[in-house]
Amino acid sequence: MSIDAVGLWLGRLVMAGYAALVVCELLRYFKTALTGPVEPRPGDGRTPLKRVLAETLIAFVASRLLVALTFAACFAIENHSLEGLWGAFGYRLKPWDANHYLGIIENWYVTEGDPRLHIVFLPFYPALCRGLHLATGMSALAAAEVVSNLALVGCGMAMYRLAELDGGATMGRRAMLLALFTPMTYFYSIAYTESTFLLATLLAVLFARRRRFVWAVAFGAMAANARIVGMAVAIPIFWELLRAERERRDGPPDWKRVALCVAKVLPVGLGLALYLFGNWRLFGDPLQFLTFQREHWSQSFGSMANTFRYCLANAVGYDDNLYRLGVWIPQVALLLAVPAVLFWRRRRENVADTAYLLVFHYVSFAPTWLLSGARYLSAAYAVYPMLARIPRGKRGFAALLAGECALLAFMTVVGLWHGKVY
Repeated sequence: MSIDAVGLWLGRLVMAGYAALVVCELLRYFKTALTGPVEPRPGDGRTPLKRVLAETLIAFVASRLLVALTFAACFAIENHSLEGLWGAFGYRLKPWDANHYLGIIENWYVTEGDPRLHIVFLPFYPALCRGLHLATGMSALAAAEVVSNLALVGCGMAMYRLAELDGGATMGRRAMLLALFTPMTYFYSIAYTESTFLLATLLAVLFARRRRFVWAVAFGAMAANARIVGMAVAIPIFWELLRAERERRDGPPDWKRVALCVAKVLPVGLGLALYLFGNWRLFGDPLQFLTFQREHWSQSFGSMANTFRYCLANAVGYDDNLYRLGVWIPQVALLLAVPAVLFWRRRRENVADTAYLLVFHYVSFAPTWLLSGARYLSAAYAVYPMLARIPRGKRGFAALLAGECALLAFMTVVGLWHGKVY
C-alpha cells in the first residue's frame, strides 16, 4: 500500500475522531451555557496594568532579541562576517505574502495586472498600515513593522488579562510568555496580519468575558475583517451572552432570550460582509477572492482527511528537507496533536475556548493545499491558556517555555533565514 493510501485512511480515522469530539463538545457547549453552574473567576484585575505592560515589554524584547540573534548567527556562519547584516535582515523581513501586503498598503486594491490578486488578502491589517503610511509619510514597510509590533505587544497584554480571569496572575503571565515565544512569532513582527488578527480576537473574547458585549462584537467584526476564520470568535461571544442571560435571570433563558443573543452576536459578520462588499465593488462578484485562490494558489475548501493525506505523503517523500521540516512535518504533527490535546483537556478547559479551537483548527487545516498550518494555528488565542495550564509546577513550565524558545530559533533558521516556512 502506498504512503498516499495510508495517509488517506489515517486521515479518515483522524476525521472520524474529530467529528465525534465536535459532537460531544457541541452538547457540552450549550449545556454549560444554559444550565451549568456559574463559577466566580478568581483573577480578574489582580495584576496592576503597569506591571502587565512591563512584563509584556520584557518578554517582547527578549523574544525579538532571540529572533535577531538567531538570524545574525546564521548570517555570520555563512558569510564569516557581520558586514551587510542589516541589509540582509531588511530583505528577509519581506518574505512571501509580505510583499503583497506592502503592495496593498502602497496602492490599495486594484483591478488590473498581478496586483489584482491582492484582493485575497483581507483589509483590516493593510488598512491600519496604510493609514499610518499616509498620515506620517513613513514607508509602507516601516508602517507595517510599527503596526505589527505594537499589535504584538497588545497581544501579550490582552493574553495576560484573559488567562488571568480564569487562573490568576501566574496563568496570565505564563500564557503571555507562551504567546510571545511561539515558534511562529517572527511572523508577528513583519508585514503579516497575524498580530492584528490575534489582538482583535483577544479583545473580543476579553470584553465578552467582562460582559461588555458591544465592544466584544465590535472587535469580533474587526477579527472577521482581518481573516475569514475570525468569524469563529462569535462562538465564545455567544456562549458568554447565554451565560450572562442566565446569570441575570438566575435560571436558563427562554427561547426569546436565546434568539436575542443570536441577534446580538450577528454583527460580528459585518467585518466579513464589508470584505465581500469590497470584492463586489471591484470585480462585480462578492466571492471573487475564491476564484483567485482556486486559479492562482490551487486553494479551495477541502477536508481534514485529505489534508492529512498529502501532508503525510510530503512529510515522508518531499525532496526538499527544509520544506519537510518547516512545513509538512509540523502540519502532520499538529493535525494529530490538536484533537488529541483537546480530548485530553476537554474537562479542564473553558468550554467556549475549546469550541472555538475546534472550529478554528478545522477551517484552518481543511484547504486543498495547506502550506501555513503552523502559522495559522499560532493565531488561535485558546491555544496559549490551555498550554499554560498543562505544567503543574515552575520546572514544568520552564521546560515548556525552553522548548518553545528552541523551536522559535529553529523556525527562524528554516523560515526567516532559508525562507522555507510560509
